[in-house]
Amino acid sequence: MNPWIARNLVYRPATWLRAEPVFRLLGQYEDSQWWSAARLAALQEEALRAILRHAAANTRHYGDLVRSAGLDPNALEAEDLARLPLLTKLDLVEHGERLQAPMRPGTTSWKTTGGSTGVAVRLRKDRFATAAEQAASWRSYAWYGIRPGDRQARFWGMPQTAKSRLRFGAIDFILNRDRFSAFAFRREDLGRYYARLAATRPAWVYGYVSMLVQFAQHCLDEALPLVDAGVRAIVTTSEVLAPGDRALLAEAFGAPVYDEYGCGEVGAVLYECERGTKHLMAENLFVELLPDPTPEEPEAARLVVTDLHNRATPLLRYDLGDRVVPAPPCVCGRGLPSFARVFGRAYDVVETRDGTRYHGEFFLYVLEEARERRLAVRQAQFVQTGPDALELRVVAATDGSGAGAWMAKELETRTAGRLRVAVQEVGSIEREPSGKIRLIRALPLGNPAQPVSGPSR
Repeated sequence: MNPWIARNLVYRPATWLRAEPVFRLLGQYEDSQWWSAARLAALQEEALRAILRHAAANTRHYGDLVRSAGLDPNALEAEDLARLPLLTKLDLVEHGERLQAPMRPGTTSWKTTGGSTGVAVRLRKDRFATAAEQAASWRSYAWYGIRPGDRQARFWGMPQTAKSRLRFGAIDFILNRDRFSAFAFRREDLGRYYARLAATRPAWVYGYVSMLVQFAQHCLDEALPLVDAGVRAIVTTSEVLAPGDRALLAEAFGAPVYDEYGCGEVGAVLYECERGTKHLMAENLFVELLPDPTPEEPEAARLVVTDLHNRATPLLRYDLGDRVVPAPPCVCGRGLPSFARVFGRAYDVVETRDGTRYHGEFFLYVLEEARERRLAVRQAQFVQTGPDALELRVVAATDGSGAGAWMAKELETRTAGRLRVAVQEVGSIEREPSGKIRLIRALPLGNPAQPVSGPSR
């Protein structure tokens, strides 16, 4: 579809019909990104005060919390936020109804999220919050030369029921995108993906890191001229974008690679600008940085967010379980808060029998070192099968590469023998039901007794 037609005759009318002011907010966000940090902070404080008072007055969950803290629900100020407890994904499951505020029929939509935590969450979002999320994304995609209506190749999950196929087919049409399955595929499917992409010539590509890497590697191996498809930008999401993967994608597509970080509950959180700095979507989110250093990153902080707009299910002090490293103001000139990197998740931790814990970044470093040594490994997954046992699943680029044996030896040495590592070379890594691949599959912290089941053979 012609991008102008897609933008102005399909997508824009669809936002009007849904009463989602995407384009009005987009215009505002294109302006506010250049505001000073102080002016953006003032905007956040006003929005934070409003969402606090709304949540206290309209939800049983926050109403009870505010009263138990001895606060006046009608006189809450931004600084009162810190007196509330953190909110977790499990809280969303257990207190979902108590977190919801009454809304007029037809003004909300349901959002279901889950992913690698294995905890499925279903929450309501109001139309304004949904529009704000889209506006922030489109504002950031413009940094890469992408506008609403530009053709997209989306390497993502595929709907499984007839009803969902109709729904997502309509959404894909409205957003002018072609969907490539990240759920189940064979080598010959990747060849068909290339043929489709070469025919549709998308302006940009979006998807899971692991899926895009497999597709790009296939095109390089088969000498398929992916660079001729005319892709202007690749946006990765949902999984860790390692330096080696970024380099491979840039080489295969002949285009710059940008990283997106967010979650389904609050939408996009950070986008990478053209200078490589990750910027907060400050118009939509207020963040708290709780010091949580690692040996490699002493400045790291745990990321806690408050959604400033979703009045259907207010999320205050939502603990994402990830760490960020703050950065000084970016030379790009935007006043949006800056971060150098985001990494890890709270559940990506392997705990050994003696209580020693190894964060997911520990394993990622070993994988990256293997690649830097030019050991031929395409993918790897670290699966804890017992309190002192780890299964290293390796998809090698060539037979007998030695990557698995080298990584296993390094892991046993670096953990001082706390982990015994068994290597299993596999043809592919099993995906989660969401279509994502988890780098780490660990036993529950504090209870390293029940082994993790292996993939179906």
